[in-house]
Amino acid sequence: MIDKSELRRLPAFADLPDDQISWFLANSQEAHLAAGDTYVRQGDPADTMFVILEGQFQWRGEFGGDPILFSSKAGDVTGVLPFSRMKEFTVTGRAMTAGRVLKFPASLLPELVHRMPDLTTRLVALMSDRIRETTRIEQQRDRLVSLGKLSAGLAHGEEVRQHLRRVPFVGKAVIDRHAGVV
Repeated sequence: MIDKSELRRLPAFADLPDDQISWFLANSQEAHLAAGDTYVRQGDPADTMFVILEGQFQWRGEFGGDPILFSSKAGDVTGVLPFSRMKEFTVTGRAMTAGRVLKFPASLLPELVHRMPDLTTRLVALMSDRIRETTRIEQQRDRLVSLGKLSAGLAHGEEVRQHLRRVPFVGKAVIDRHAGVV
């Protein structure tokens, strides 16, 4: 069973008042996981905020058709956060080592916002960081797609030039005209 002092060692919960920590713990469920255990699956309803107490965890899924992978460790808060519009989990979460998590029901997030304003501020900052990271990944993916299209276009253009060079007279004239050779 987790006690207040253990939760206070985590950055998001440091220096919160006793009554707030007590309320959070009274409404959370501690889960013990073995290495390899899945604790959330892609497509499951997004109904839980997770506080990682011990262990290493990995999240896998797809983002825009590309595989993504990220890790969580003791002290991280993940899953549904206050003001999140997430309806279902977009990744699958697995324990990479034995570990413990606190599961806080998303249905109580409106009450958490009211009862724990300092924690809410910290969690909103965390959500902002997530949004920035997701945007960065999306922009990077878009750049790679554009680069791939450019590369394919250049390769195709070179194939056309090579083909036209093999066609006697007409091909050479077209290439020379296009290249500005008279």
